[in-house]
Amino acid sequence: MRVFVSGGRPFCRREDICNILQALFTPVAFFLPYFLSLSVAELSGYILALIAFNGSANYLLHLHVHHPFTTSRACNLLLDLMLGATTGITASNWRIQHVYGHHCRRDENYRAPDVDVGAGFSGGRALAFCWRSMWPTIVGPFRESYEKGVLSHIKEPIDYRWSFVEHCLYLAFIGALFEWRPWLTLGFVLPWHFSVFFFTRYVDFLNHCGCQEMSNNPFAIANNTTHPVFNRRSGNLGFHTAHHLNPTVHWSKLPDMHRAIEQKIPPQLIAGVSWSFLHYPLHVLRGVR
Repeated sequence: MRVFVSGGRPFCRREDICNILQALFTPVAFFLPYFLSLSVAELSGYILALIAFNGSANYLLHLHVHHPFTTSRACNLLLDLMLGATTGITASNWRIQHVYGHHCRRDENYRAPDVDVGAGFSGGRALAFCWRSMWPTIVGPFRESYEKGVLSHIKEPIDYRWSFVEHCLYLAFIGALFEWRPWLTLGFVLPWHFSVFFFTRYVDFLNHCGCQEMSNNPFAIANNTTHPVFNRRSGNLGFHTAHHLNPTVHWSKLPDMHRAIEQKIPPQLIAGVSWSFLHYPLHVLRGVR
């Protein structure tokens, strides 16, 4: 294992150094418009640049909650807060609805109850899933952190009281931004944050549409994509069967894991197209598979 050492002690893997630097730079780039006087046209151009060069911030947070980037608790907490403020999805939200929800087959509180993921892909079903699932994904973890943290003070598998505090810190931060520059908050930050929730639901749908998520066969529960650009930007999230088999494995190991199990995955569950929502028209035309 290649590890970056600081002061004689392991600090992080070398593969994560760029991720850490990007996580630290992301909030600076995202909130820079608050310190500038940009016209609507200039802000629009800036947003396009953010999408092109910094649109993978939520993938970073997904990687970080599964396998923390550093061995320092303080540094990991800083990365949690910075990426949460930028994406709108707090690290606690990810841990509740994804790590200890989705990966533990407890999706019912964070997904649309009336959209059948196992029915396969269609453009309309995908959009319906995203729209109807983003709201329980937003509200569910906050409610759960209040019930388990404030009312019951449960500390396993995570400290739910801290989770509630983290959600409140995010709301307070948005309130402060609104007080400072209300129209920029309403017209830029909040739409971006809601879009992140929407787009993560889309990737979730593509990862599992048409699959037997509750199957006892671990090789039939997820779709996979070998698309190089998507995997490079997402931290190899396209190798999703391998990710589900071992959610805590470092992202750099997923391609090797996929190659080792590829013959056991049904061929129809492996594609070569990007899961990015920017490819939605192509997905509709090709039916993804």
